[in-house]
Amino acid sequence: MSRALVLCLFLLMQINIFAIQQDTLNLDEVVLKSSLINQTNPALSVSQISYKQNEIKPINFQEAIDFSAGLWITNSENQAQDNRMSIRGFGARSAFGIRGVKIILDGIPLTTPDGQSQVDNIPFDLIESIEVLKSLSSTRYGNASGGVVTINTLSEYKDKILIGTSFGSHNLKKTQGTYSISKANSTTIINVSKSESDGYREHSSYLNKSAFFKHIRNFQKLKVKFNILFFDSPFAYDPGGLTIESVDEDRSQARDRNVLYNSQESVKQLQTGLVLDWNTNIGQISSNIYYSNRDFVGLLPFTYGGYVELNRDFSGAEFSLKNRFENIEWIIGSSIQSQSDDRKRFENNEGVKGSRTLDQIESFKSYGAFALASYNKENYSIQSGLRLDLHKISLDDNIGIDQQYVDYSKSLKAFSPNIGLIYNLNKNDEVYINHGKSYETPSLSELSANPSGAGFNEDLSPMISSGFDIGFRKKSQNLSYSIAAFYIDTKDEIVRYELEGFEGMNFYRNLGTSKRVGAELEASYNLGSPGKLKASYTQSKYEFKNQGLSGNLAGIPKSNFAFEWLYGHKDFDLKLDLKYANSLFADNNNEVKVPSYLLSNIAMKNKFNFNSFYIEVGLHVRNLLDEKYYDNIRTNAFGNRFYEPASLRRFIFSINATF
Repeated sequence: MSRALVLCLFLLMQINIFAIQQDTLNLDEVVLKSSLINQTNPALSVSQISYKQNEIKPINFQEAIDFSAGLWITNSENQAQDNRMSIRGFGARSAFGIRGVKIILDGIPLTTPDGQSQVDNIPFDLIESIEVLKSLSSTRYGNASGGVVTINTLSEYKDKILIGTSFGSHNLKKTQGTYSISKANSTTIINVSKSESDGYREHSSYLNKSAFFKHIRNFQKLKVKFNILFFDSPFAYDPGGLTIESVDEDRSQARDRNVLYNSQESVKQLQTGLVLDWNTNIGQISSNIYYSNRDFVGLLPFTYGGYVELNRDFSGAEFSLKNRFENIEWIIGSSIQSQSDDRKRFENNEGVKGSRTLDQIESFKSYGAFALASYNKENYSIQSGLRLDLHKISLDDNIGIDQQYVDYSKSLKAFSPNIGLIYNLNKNDEVYINHGKSYETPSLSELSANPSGAGFNEDLSPMISSGFDIGFRKKSQNLSYSIAAFYIDTKDEIVRYELEGFEGMNFYRNLGTSKRVGAELEASYNLGSPGKLKASYTQSKYEFKNQGLSGNLAGIPKSNFAFEWLYGHKDFDLKLDLKYANSLFADNNNEVKVPSYLLSNIAMKNKFNFNSFYIEVGLHVRNLLDEKYYDNIRTNAFGNRFYEPASLRRFIFSINATF
């Protein structure tokens, strides 16, 4: 850790040296202002979601996180594309996975330094709490911090052994097992699972297996957390997007080219990390070190370059020191991250690997240092901070012109100051305001999707956002709610599009400028014996302007509403939820509007106690009202193939034995 910290600080001091290297293409320096992350009481918009061990568990990651206002998540059924998630519109461009939003699991970043995240490997059965930070937060988290999602798995597991199975519609089958052992100063949790399904649509079956190991050990002044996460998906088929005519004909069909070219993906990922929290005489030290390898093979529905092989190594380390001096609380820290993508493309001859068309190694190295401080009085807190980031992006092209080795590189540095204020009206009520900026570089996969051929797309620039939040929150014994309003200006918004002949491959360009304005409401009320009510509402408008063309950003509804009722009596539990999503546009020209929908789900379980163990029997009814809606919209798809229909009413039965 000490070597990593020294290296990080040394490289930051060399920022000007990197900027004048002969083989480096320098981007314009960006001066940024982002909201402060103060871990004690942030002047930021934050949603908190928690799960008790005995509650009805979510069936996927989308259900686990969907309740946060300002957050929009889709694509839970197409396992070849992973969840798509956006916070206040950031990340909406993503064709697969997550962009522009930081994901952190048990203190370890899942987001690579270039801003890419996948959540298909998260053990959502073990989620204990989720914190969604919606304010711009580059000061604390650097690149691609349009929002931050922090996920914590169970810190202790009351039962020693759990064995369970689930089965349901579309030949869904899932088996899992959890083993836990707790001692006075340590906890160990091991979870394994296997899930498979034929899928609602043709050509959408999948199989995945995962294993999760977590060990926590407490010493007198030191807490150690160690995680290992392994994920293996041998196949996940992609049915592709449909036109509205094809949906009306048969909403469960796959696109013919996706079947012809056997579109699918396979993934193996290993991730491990160590987190240390240490109380010392100079303050509270928090640090981590982590490594991840992801091996990916994808088949796309076209010939040239349609067979993709990617091997990604991702590693990093972070260090921070926190302390107080009278009324001043401060945090200083630094981080270093390294990403290397070995990317190869071949011809996809209708599902058969052909000749090589691309062979390049892409890397993204990131070095950051930050300082945060807050001046705290009884009724208010003034918060500010500063971060310096250096990113070095490079590409080694092993094909190039006339098979000659070609090298590309560029660098970007950014300063990220911030300011915020929080005022306590009384012990339960507080108001806050903050102003800041965030920046987001194109990811390596977006840069390498070059319409001109091999190498990086040199016309693609980082996007810069500036905005502010103002909010009010209240928390009492039975009632908690928060109200927030936001306004964000973005320059060089990155959007995706498709080209004729490469339908299914995504390209990216800068759209121009955009404005985001909206309001968010979250509330929960404890009814006592009748249970608990939760509700969230988002009203927003995301507009863009580009060379005389203006409209709404595609893929995000202007409003959505969620409601949940949780009820428990003795050994019986019930959960009812409703979700309404307003209409949205499928294209940036705003010529195609996707209709609104109302989705409802119900889940129940009952516990049967025996002498040395108990059994839980559960039932989930998804899409209770049989609503015809879309699990995902492929924005700006060529040929109007925007639509990925969601399944109609389906059932999931489960039985778990706990010892």
